[in-house]
Parts: sequence; structure tokens; C-alpha cells
Amino acid sequence: MAGRIRTAKSLGQRHDFHYFQRWGRWRFLRAFLMIAVPAIAGLWLLGFALHHDSEPYASGPLSTVHSFTGKRCGTCHRPVIEAGFLKVGFRQHVDDAACLSCHQAPAHQALQTFTPTCASCHVEHTGSQHLRQTADETCVQCHGELKVKSGSPRYQTAIYDFDKKHPEFAPLRTGFGDPGTIKLNHSVHMRAGLLGPNAQPVQMQCQDCHRTPADQSAPWKYGESRLLQTSLQSGSSADPHNPAMPEEPTRPGIGRAYMAAPTYASACQNCHALQFDSHFTESAPHDKPQVVHDFIVRRLTEYIHQHPEAIHETPRPLRVMFGGTISREPQTPRIARSADEWVRIHTEDAENLLWRKTCQECHTLRFSPNQTTDSSALPEVAPSQIKAVWLPNSVFSHYAHAGVNCQSCHTKALASTETQDVLIPSITTCQQCHNGNPVKLGQSENGCFLCHQYHNWKQSRGPFIPTHAMDQLRGAAPQRPSTEGIVASQLFLP
Repeated sequence: MAGRIRTAKSLGQRHDFHYFQRWGRWRFLRAFLMIAVPAIAGLWLLGFALHHDSEPYASGPLSTVHSFTGKRCGTCHRPVIEAGFLKVGFRQHVDDAACLSCHQAPAHQALQTFTPTCASCHVEHTGSQHLRQTADETCVQCHGELKVKSGSPRYQTAIYDFDKKHPEFAPLRTGFGDPGTIKLNHSVHMRAGLLGPNAQPVQMQCQDCHRTPADQSAPWKYGESRLLQTSLQSGSSADPHNPAMPEEPTRPGIGRAYMAAPTYASACQNCHALQFDSHFTESAPHDKPQVVHDFIVRRLTEYIHQHPEAIHETPRPLRVMFGGTISREPQTPRIARSADEWVRIHTEDAENLLWRKTCQECHTLRFSPNQTTDSSALPEVAPSQIKAVWLPNSVFSHYAHAGVNCQSCHTKALASTETQDVLIPSITTCQQCHNGNPVKLGQSENGCFLCHQYHNWKQSRGPFIPTHAMDQLRGAAPQRPSTEGIVASQLFLP
């Protein structure tokens, strides 16, 4: 058998020298990953850039209220230990404990089925000046389809935005009317040529009766303010353990959010005097019937002691006012035979005028059954029940709307003739201005945060105990306490 002849050339021809030009499955896979991974990362960054979100590649500026911490990230981004191990990740989220170490933020509702984290609503590192201005989406995630742990919700179950998908305000939606009992006709009081004090024609304005608590002590055009000064206002305190607090500095919006209830002393007395007897020019006090009765008896007793000849005056015919059922002839004059009888007769006439006419012009009086035969029985005055806040689940301020005249919002006030008319603005009135993004001309903010608050601040959490030192929050090196003051103080010790 002849041996095979093996040369280097023949051996080299057995190998494929062009193998690198061919694409196998592993080569296709490597090439795909090399192209796909950078492309996906680039598209991911591009998507955030289009939404003006720099979160993936920059922390972003701190809000103005947190900027004092500087670059001390560990103040809020604290390490989390779970099951004995340090939890790490690409991005360390701020937990609620870090926020609650500085902020007293109670929960929303006890029956809520979902409690969002602080950082999910109050988004930091966006340079916002007001972290409380949360996005509507944080509210809609629950209130778009409201559910509770037990029972049924007490509020509207589908609210999405103020401009389009928000129900009418509850007092206008229910149709129950104003619960107040004061008989007031806005149309009569706002008409031109109304007779005011001294029988002079006047043109009343809304501010003549409706004022904020901060403006109640200012002079009134048609009345005199008689506000009681408390010990806090006067700056004196009788309790040494509770000294009077210093008066707070005046700020434009303080005390000007809601309108205070008009009072008789400030808004009504100069036009509606409580005249009770022709012998006096002064009016009876605007108070409880018993107080009024005691005042009339006292003034009449003083007068008859000073003028005893008045007993022999011929009295004017008695006129029983509407609603009166006193059992005596209305035109029979009564002549007193003594000072006590004169006081009793004039007291009955004065109270007949007040209870049956003057007071009933504004108040609802309830008379007991025995008043059909006893004219001295005092009536019961129904509580006024004037509502100071019509929308208790929202936040509103008249001061922020001070540039808009009252009639622009309270459109039904000028034509209202009934006490039960609810005169608050409708939601369509508010939507005329609060219709979108405030950066656009002709639009004003209408986010949920503007009128509603998430946290239930009425819940008491007890005294708040701070845990941070100033140097810890600022990220500065702790300063050693100076010993100069200690040494100096020891020199004066006995």
C-alpha cells in the first residue's frame, strides 16, 4: 500500500478561510442585542425628554421649601432595611417616614381603600414652588370610581376634573333651600331710592351688610359696630399660667376668606329701630325676650318715678297688631290708677308692638298656647341658623376674588325675594374663569388642590416631637457649643 502524500497545502485546503463572512444564529443574536439595547435605551430617554421629565439622567432641582438641605440627599433618601438586609436599588424612593419626620400630615379618610405615598402626590426635584399643587390624576385614581371599605360613599363617586366632569355644588344640587329663619328680601334692600336713616334715600351695596371678620370692626355706613373685645384682643390676661398671646401681624388675607353673619348692631339698627314707647327715643336692646322685657320694665319704672304726673295722661287707643289674640277690645283705652299699673299697661303695649309687629318683620316667633289669654307671656325666638360656610368640604377665599364685584358671582341676589333662596354661585359661574391651564391667556387654575385638601387636618395626632437637628438638615458640620458663656455665667454664681 502506497503511503499518502500529505503536504501543508493539501492540509490547508480542508479549512474554510471565509467562515467569518457567514452569519450564524449566535452571530445574529449578538448583533441584534448590540443594536436593540442601545436603541431601546435611547427611545426611553427620548420619551422622558418629550415629556420634559429629566428623572432618568438628572435629579432635578429641589423645591424652594426643601432647597435648604442642599446636596444632603440622605436627609430624605434614607436607606431602608428589610428582614435584616439593606435594601438597595437603582433609585432610592423617599418613604413616608422620612416625610412625617418633619410634616404633620394626617390621613385622608378612615374608610379609604387606597392610601398613596407622600412622594407619589408631592413630586420633588421638579423645581416647584408649591409641592401641595398635586396633579388631578392623584385624586382621580380614587374619586374617578370612589369605593370605601364598608358601607356606601357619602360623596359623589365619579369626579374627574372641574371643567367638565364635576357635579353641581351640593347646596344647589339638593334643592333643600336656605335653613336660615331671618326674613330678608334682597330685592327690596337693593332697590334704588330706599329710605335709609333720617328718611334719606340711599343706594345700598352688598358690603353694607356683608363683611369679613377682619373688616367687621371698621366703621359701618348705616350702623355702629358693637363688637366685644376679648382678653386676647385687649392684650390682658388674668391667668398667669396662660399669658395673653401677642397680636399677630396683619396680613392681607387673614380673616377675609368667608363672610361673617350680619348682626343687628352693625347692619340693621340705624334703619330698623326697636322703638317701644313714645316716652323714649332710645330703642329696646336686640336680645332675648326676657332681656327685652326686663329692660322695658326697668325704663318704664324709672320714668314714672321721675314723672308721676304721667299717670293721669290720657292714653292712646290700644292697637292689637296682626297675629295678636289678646282678649280685650282693641279700641278701649285703659287708664292707670297707680304707678305699678301704669308700668304694667305700658309694658303690655310695648311688647304688643314688638312681639306682634316689629320683631316679626325679621324673626320667626313661637307663641305658647297660654298667650291667647295672657299677654305677658314671652314668645320664643327661632334660631337664626345663618350659614357662614356653604361648602364645608372645600376651601374658598373671598380675598382672592376681591377684584370681582359681588353681583358677578351672586347673580340671583338682586332678584331674590325669599329667605330660602340659596344665593351662592353655581359651578358654571366658577368655570368661566377656572377653565384650564393658568399659563394660557384667559384661563385660570382649576386643579383639585385649589379647592380641596387630601389630609384631614381635624384629626389630632398629639404634640409633634421634632427629631432633626439644624446641622443635620442643612448637611453642615455640627458646631461645638461654646464654653465662654458657661465660664462667664459661673462667675456670677453665689
